[in-house]
Amino acid sequence: MKTQDFLEKLQDELEEDNTLSLDTKFKELENYDSMSVLSLIVFIDENFGKKLDTKQFKDINTLQELKGLIGAENFED
Repeated sequence: MKTQDFLEKLQDELEEDNTLSLDTKFKELENYDSMSVLSLIVFIDENFGKKLDTKQFKDINTLQELKGLIGAENFED
């Protein structure tokens, strides 16, 4: 998946009005809550086949860090 596609799909998934970037601190988003974590886990599993759990979200803050957790090999750019 291309990074821009990833960001756009995440924006839809999180129901965020503002454009997301890799520097976005997703925990500071207006709509971010515990359900958002579960949505992200399902989104990552469905789009990348990668299983994450809620504990892995404790140490990451930006979408760049989330992308790193998913793995660079899953992105085309």
